[in-house]
Amino acid sequence: MKGRKVLVVLAITLMVLALVLAGCGGGSGKSSTGGAGSPSGGDSKPAKHETVQHVTASGPSGSGWYPMSVLFSDIWMSSTPWLNVTVIEGGAVGNLKTVNAGANAQSGLTFASDFADAVAGRGAFEGNKLENIQAIGALYPTWWNWVTSEKSPYTTLEDFIQKKGHIVPGKPGDASEQVTRRIFELFGYDYDKFTKEGGKVSLASYGDGANMVRDGIADVAAGGGSPNVIAFSEVDATKPIKLLPLTEETLKKLDAKGYGYAIDMKIPAGTYKNQKEDVPTVATMGILFVNKSVSEEVVYELTKALWENVDRIKKEQPARGKWFDVSRGYNGIVEPEKNIHPGALKYYKEVGVAK
Repeated sequence: MKGRKVLVVLAITLMVLALVLAGCGGGSGKSSTGGAGSPSGGDSKPAKHETVQHVTASGPSGSGWYPMSVLFSDIWMSSTPWLNVTVIEGGAVGNLKTVNAGANAQSGLTFASDFADAVAGRGAFEGNKLENIQAIGALYPTWWNWVTSEKSPYTTLEDFIQKKGHIVPGKPGDASEQVTRRIFELFGYDYDKFTKEGGKVSLASYGDGANMVRDGIADVAAGGGSPNVIAFSEVDATKPIKLLPLTEETLKKLDAKGYGYAIDMKIPAGTYKNQKEDVPTVATMGILFVNKSVSEEVVYELTKALWENVDRIKKEQPARGKWFDVSRGYNGIVEPEKNIHPGALKYYKEVGVAK
């Protein structure tokens, strides 16, 4: 009887001990899944953000776009430690196609006019509308220059078109050639009609066009600059040139076409040696864009870091950085409410430039 009591007491003791141990174990198990989803318990640090690999497409290594993209990548990785950015070479039209595909790059630089063509399925994208791209923001302008000899009789580009001279608009498919062709179209001309009526068109590089104007072979050459075209400045040093302005009527007609050009940015006085006044022209904003599948979180961080580091961009890339403006970043995109990525739009709303 006495032995049985001992056994009962022992059994009760073991049960109590088991319950105590179970209680400790249960508390430990709860904390391992508690707190912000941390596997280490409620008092431990939150889980580390998974590293995101991001590739951004720029211009050729010798272009102005390439060092700008390298600067962006450094800003992004400094601001967002979980983001790892790689810069690859590219070009305005090629970047649109690469980022649209999304496999080899998720963001890139292009021209606002090319972006507008891509989403509308026109120009270089005729019949091949790109459905997977959205903008982050417009950055800085490239001005389109049409130059002629200082002694030339032409007063505006429209005057030149009507008088049927010899023009070098750029290489086939160049942005300068494209905008020149579109201005011709406003006056009812394609190159064939212009040539049949006595004009002449030579498709060649900026440098060749500049030399042809210098040597009196061509009347007008076109090119894009920030704001000057280096080849044109070199000619201006030995044989003075002048810019041909666009009339307000032409600028408004061009704007109404929805090509994505900026019509309110004149080439500043003094850009060329004897240029005493600002010259009305059309500009194309360089823009940053992204594949639409990139998460809202990532694009928000890219956008925020970009615009909150404008002072650094101005310091390290002064020629281009001085034009960076968050308001133009939003409004410089054609139909921004439709074409800007939700992550970027979130930032623009936060700072009050978008509704």
